[in-house]
Amino acid sequence: MPQNVTTRTVEPDILVVELSGRVTFGRETSQIEEMVVKAINDGVRKVMLDMSHVTYIDSAGIGIIALCFGKMTKLGGRFCVAGTAGTVREVFHMTHLDSVIPFADTADLACAGMLEAV
Repeated sequence: MPQNVTTRTVEPDILVVELSGRVTFGRETSQIEEMVVKAINDGVRKVMLDMSHVTYIDSAGIGIIALCFGKMTKLGGRFCVAGTAGTVREVFHMTHLDSVIPFADTADLACAGMLEAV
């Protein structure tokens, strides 16, 4: 299944980027970066990637997520990943990104944590 990327806002100020399918090299993966950069340019400072419906991720997908995390944190924003499981979670663990990027088990927990943060 190809990757699908959608967004929604959790009030008051969290942009949720929902991913599904395979996050692999290609045009769809660059959409993730484009959405985050647009959000940054629009003043958004809290972004959460909901990966609960992602079935596979390759090195290009990992790279884009690391890049987005870096861009957001460089501007003092918050960025987290939620809902990873199985081999997708293992890839983040093998690359040690799970020790750099904040992770939450669910999108609801991630949003709650972002809302509590100062």
